[in-house]
Amino acid sequence: MKAITKTLTKTLIGLSLVSQFNAHAIDLRVDNVRVYQHDSQGFSAPSSIYIDDGKIVNIAKGSSKKQKADKTFNAHNQFALPGLIDLHVHLGSSGSNFTEFQYLPVQSHFNANLYLGVTNIVDLFSFQQTLDEAKKLSATQASPNLFYAGTLFTNPGGHGTQFGGSAYEINHDSDIDALWQKHMATNPHLTKAVIETFGGTGQSLTDSQLIELSKRSKAAGLPYFIHVSTLADGKRAIKAGATALAHGINSEAVDDEFIALMKQNKVTYIPTLAVYHNHSDEKHNHTLSSQTELLKPVPSKLQGCLFEKVPEPSKWKEHSWQTRSIAYANIQQLHQAGVVIGTGSDAGNPYTLHGLGLHNEIDALKNAGLTNAQIIDAATVNGAHAINQGTNIGQLAIGFEASFILLEQNPVENINAIHTISQVYKSGEQVNRSKLIAQNAAIEPQGPVCNQTARSTTAQPTIDNFNGQSPWQGLSDAVMGGQSKVELTSNTHSLTINTAVAKPTNFGAWAGAEIKYPQPVDASGFTGVRFTYKGSTVPFALAIYHSDVKDWDNFTVLAKPSEQWRTIDIPFTEFKQFGFGNTVTWSAQKITGFNVMWRKMPGATEAVLNNTLEIKAFSYY
Repeated sequence: MKAITKTLTKTLIGLSLVSQFNAHAIDLRVDNVRVYQHDSQGFSAPSSIYIDDGKIVNIAKGSSKKQKADKTFNAHNQFALPGLIDLHVHLGSSGSNFTEFQYLPVQSHFNANLYLGVTNIVDLFSFQQTLDEAKKLSATQASPNLFYAGTLFTNPGGHGTQFGGSAYEINHDSDIDALWQKHMATNPHLTKAVIETFGGTGQSLTDSQLIELSKRSKAAGLPYFIHVSTLADGKRAIKAGATALAHGINSEAVDDEFIALMKQNKVTYIPTLAVYHNHSDEKHNHTLSSQTELLKPVPSKLQGCLFEKVPEPSKWKEHSWQTRSIAYANIQQLHQAGVVIGTGSDAGNPYTLHGLGLHNEIDALKNAGLTNAQIIDAATVNGAHAINQGTNIGQLAIGFEASFILLEQNPVENINAIHTISQVYKSGEQVNRSKLIAQNAAIEPQGPVCNQTARSTTAQPTIDNFNGQSPWQGLSDAVMGGQSKVELTSNTHSLTINTAVAKPTNFGAWAGAEIKYPQPVDASGFTGVRFTYKGSTVPFALAIYHSDVKDWDNFTVLAKPSEQWRTIDIPFTEFKQFGFGNTVTWSAQKITGFNVMWRKMPGATEAVLNNTLEIKAFSYY
């Protein structure tokens, strides 16, 4: 009965559009255009597309009698594809490195997407201020269609809380109702939840919480995207009712159970290979920086920040890159089993730029072995169905939005043709691509000057004599959604650090204090540091900040607790990195600060760990 109703509805819409088409001159007629046809995965003979009020009202053979139109355009046998769809973006971030973060307004991201033919984007986590900015912009200029989840659902201190602001943190099942009301008040187009256990070491939303979010999403008619990274988490997401996986399983092989679950539950698989591979691909092959045409809407400062001196990728990203054959094989197996593949870039993350990221994802799917037509479908019709927009976007057919790109070469024969766009139409209006480039060129990224080689000043023997204004600042996991606390008290000739390390999150838990230098100091004339202190009930970490360490894997030693005043001399040679980040060669010429820290690892006791430490001398020796 549903199928009959759906067919009848489409027929009535078609008849209405045809009636409108016959009644008056329509807005635009595009002649001599070859239209992509999803069913045949090929292009039509030269045709005419009739567009009115932003919709396609007819597609006729090129030889048929022409209907009047206010405007006409001769496409000269170019190939028309539906506007592309990026199922995973974050409008609040620009794609810069986090250590030299560059802010760009939403307008820059909208312009970049439109210039590159991405007429539909799905924001899977941005704060309300960003979404309000996007809505206001959409009312004043040509913009991609924005579908958004708003704030995501996660466990306390879980993935998503590290960006500041407020995620929907579910402590108990009873929290869901109030948080859901907040979610629905933002008029979202979909729901996003997070399962991120960091390889099985951390906590996540429970199955009952995930299932409840699924029930509510289904009742509200909202697609339900779940962030996963491991095979076990992927299976949990599917069983809980996910309609799409916001990331693929990229570091371990999928199994028969996972494939069967994906197929049986009709879950869309969104690999997001770009965010996993782009940084390493640029580091090893300069792939992104060589894509001159695709980089046109990217401000020159941001390009310089990313490409002039590419830092070492994080260990997990480099591992993903080196083992990318696993991700490719998973996509092949899933596609062959009939699982729907969609395209999402995770744009906004480092080296995953808005607009360009989707084109990088297309290239990655080609490397994974999909055919050109399968890739086109992943970036168009499949994406539309994933967000319940399968009757509005993703195809060039009567009743659909008239958003499309024109290509001089056939992308079914060569997918690279999709990177050289000649024209973009959004809702029946030709996009002024030159204007978009000019607008973005005038937008200056807000952030520090990048890739500067800071000159070290000579270190003075005393790091802090505790006789004046304290250079120390409190530091805790509260900046990433944790509940640990720190209080600093400046005394006469000493500093007291009181810490309360709370329940560990997926990132662990920590609290302490730090000194940060405005520029590196050269302490190579010294052997190490001398530290005078008393207190603490457990060993604590003393770390040196090094200008080449970008991932918090600082050079660290453990100091023993002491009830009496104690002075220790620690040679620089005893400070070592933990090993979770990139290995950096030690140099006393690049010291940028210190910290004193108490930590708990993920999974440790929930009991609050209280410690008090007093310091009265800190120097080099």
